[in-house]
Amino acid sequence: MAPRKRKEADAWLPPRVYRGRSAYEFHPKTGGNIRLVGFLRDESGALIETHDVQQAVIQAYQSALRGDAVRKDMAWLIGQYTASMQFKELATKTREGDELRIKNRVLPVFAKMMPADVKKMHIRQYMDKVGESSPVSANRDHGFLSRLFSWAEERGHKDGNPCQGVRKFREAPRDRYPEDWEYDLVAEVASRSAYKYMEYAMEFAYLCRMRKSEVLALDDDKHILPEGIFVERGKGSANEITAWSPRLRAAYEGIKALTAGYPTIIGKRWLFKDKKGSRITETAFNSAWRRVRDSAMADGLVIDGLTVKLKEPFNFHDLKAKGVTDHESKASGHRSAKMQAVYDRKPSIISSTR
Repeated sequence: MAPRKRKEADAWLPPRVYRGRSAYEFHPKTGGNIRLVGFLRDESGALIETHDVQQAVIQAYQSALRGDAVRKDMAWLIGQYTASMQFKELATKTREGDELRIKNRVLPVFAKMMPADVKKMHIRQYMDKVGESSPVSANRDHGFLSRLFSWAEERGHKDGNPCQGVRKFREAPRDRYPEDWEYDLVAEVASRSAYKYMEYAMEFAYLCRMRKSEVLALDDDKHILPEGIFVERGKGSANEITAWSPRLRAAYEGIKALTAGYPTIIGKRWLFKDKKGSRITETAFNSAWRRVRDSAMADGLVIDGLTVKLKEPFNFHDLKAKGVTDHESKASGHRSAKMQAVYDRKPSIISSTR
């Protein structure tokens, strides 16, 4: 594209340098723009272009030509954000999820755009495209982009957050409630598999209403108390101690017996560990869970001469919901009644009016 024709008042501007919204900008042939010098205005708002200002713009332009200036596009902005303390302080699962969506979806679309050019309509278009195949993924990407632009706005890299006002897709809450026989079937399949620890992980998730990450984080020194299991909950939920019951005690003794010959890493006595003594990773756990569950669906078990199979899959996280639903007080550790209701998956039995 040929350079724009200059007005007489712009004759002093270097080639391909223009006035942007709030600064003088260099528009390289490769595309995008590089901010050179911010505008200086008088009390009436009129632009001040003294000799000193002009010299500052020319020097910044020459620096850009030498390659000293960095093209501060979206790829640069995302790199700055992921290197920030704010990003590093996110929960491990959130951070790892963000890293995957950046690589797989966000960068291929936004990398070369300048942050100032990203508008609400671009977020909406992106959401609609991703949402065609996965509304949930689109909503999670929206969350990442909103965090990114909020961080950028606070540091002067972006005016406003274009995600604000862009609606997410509606997500239907999960209502899968594993029946007792389904739970028992999968647990039995696990006990006969190469992933026997899954049987005990299921028990902790159900009996203590725990998330997968909370189960895998169990430390023999920190969480096993005389009174019961200290449940150190994530996502802002309230910590609690689940008192010992015969079934909970059996699950604890079962996993201890299973890993009795495994080494112990100094300072960490993981309850769920691999044969090297390291904590079982979520990736390995997810793979094991899928194998056990899929085996319960494909092969099932032969009971009294009949083959019993799992007809509908359920997630490991559904075990927490089952635990909350079956608990006499619906205890879940959530601070709000709204979130507690999400995990209570059976309708209440209410007496008739008369």
